[in-house]
Amino acid sequence: MKVYRSVLITLVLGSLTLAGPEFRGPLPEEQNEIIRYLAAHHQELKREVQHTETGYVAVTTSENPEVIARLRTHFDYMEKRLGSGAMVRRWDPAFKEMVDYFDQLDTKVEKLENGIKVTVTGKTPEAVKVAQNHARIVSGFVNEGQPAVARKHEAAIP
Repeated sequence: MKVYRSVLITLVLGSLTLAGPEFRGPLPEEQNEIIRYLAAHHQELKREVQHTETGYVAVTTSENPEVIARLRTHFDYMEKRLGSGAMVRRWDPAFKEMVDYFDQLDTKVEKLENGIKVTVTGKTPEAVKVAQNHARIVSGFVNEGQPAVARKHEAAIP
């Protein structure tokens, strides 16, 4: 019984640290600063989202090269963080759900001269709902800035 308990504790603790060391814990200050910058400059972003049967296609652009650079840096970081299994916005039900379903999503990004084009495809009907909910939330960030960033968002799957 003692060996069984030891193995179980090891498995549980191991599952809590699957994310690489660079993604454990809260977002690094650099990412928080990028989020604040993008929220403050949200009116310089243009975002168009088209929902598809399997997910969505989003094109986010700006005429400001600094906004574009920070957007790309943030997107690249978040894609790696989510891919590692690390939590994002643990307090926000929609983002917790996004982490839970991330392995059921295929994401393709195309860097445009003035932004990025992201195509997200869900592998299950639930994953499609989660992806489309995430697209709606990010569009809210672009439309409203900090007020949308600060609020909790409902999960797509009850």
